[in-house]
Amino acid sequence: MNLLILLALCITVSNGYMLYLDAKAEECFYEELKPNQKAGLSFEVAEGGFLDIDVTLTDPSGSVIYSAKQETEGRFRFSASIAGNYVFCFSNAMSTVTPKVLKFKMIVIQPREADSSEMSEEDKKIKGMIGDLRNQLREVKEEQDYMEIRDNAHSEINRNTNRRVVIWACFEFSLLLCMTIGQIYYIKRFFEVRRVI
Repeated sequence: MNLLILLALCITVSNGYMLYLDAKAEECFYEELKPNQKAGLSFEVAEGGFLDIDVTLTDPSGSVIYSAKQETEGRFRFSASIAGNYVFCFSNAMSTVTPKVLKFKMIVIQPREADSSEMSEEDKKIKGMIGDLRNQLREVKEEQDYMEIRDNAHSEINRNTNRRVVIWACFEFSLLLCMTIGQIYYIKRFFEVRRVI
């Protein structure tokens, strides 16, 4: 029973979204954080143009915590310095025609509650171990998500490259076939004996 209560206290909130962003548009999202609360943002441009986007993250006082220009993918972790709404914006202002499809995830780690005095030393030790395990599992999950994003982008590049190689090989084969037929025809005509009567 105590173990279930301990697991329920160790909660991480993660929100993953897909966003369609028109050319010259900007979308902003808000996340309310408490002081010293940890949060993270990871994003990837899935489709559109050169697969680049501008990202900014500002705190409630308006100062920029993170800014990236024309990034394809990225991730950022931070600890909230003050309480309030943190704003993260995605901008496609540099694109004149091409809309973008963007995948992003905001991760907020809820702070642990203080240990109650009625817990035994053994329970406190187990709670600490569960918290450490939770943090390590969260980091592994974030790394897997990031690697999946990178794998998707690189798989698309591989498919395009393979398609171009096949098209080029077919073109070379056709060209060689035409040259072979032309040479056979030319050599056959060269050795042909013509009679004049």
